[in-house]
Amino acid sequence: MLTITSRIGDYYGDDSSNHIWETHDADGNLIAELYVSTERNEIMNIWVDEDHRGEGHARALYETATRQMDVFHAPAAHRTPEGHAFAEAVGGETVAPYACDCHACDSQED
Repeated sequence: MLTITSRIGDYYGDDSSNHIWETHDADGNLIAELYVSTERNEIMNIWVDEDHRGEGHARALYETATRQMDVFHAPAAHRTPEGHAFAEAVGGETVAPYACDCHACDSQED
């Protein structure tokens, strides 16, 4: 049996503030996690254990999170190829544009 839990925390000691949803198996092993910033409700990271990829865990976390609050995908220029594929697969809104002076944002329109 899989369990989804949620909490507020940082990303592995970086002092950020995130809503975190996690999937654990019956033995308490971490299967997948979703980090969403508390400031902008922007997805910051999604991770699924290699042995469980393709089983729908990331989608289940995303759907659980979006039932509880607004959740937004990162701007396309800030996504990994996997993150972009995930955003395309599950749909949903992208976070509103914000002041970002990185090269990727300067050269891309959303």
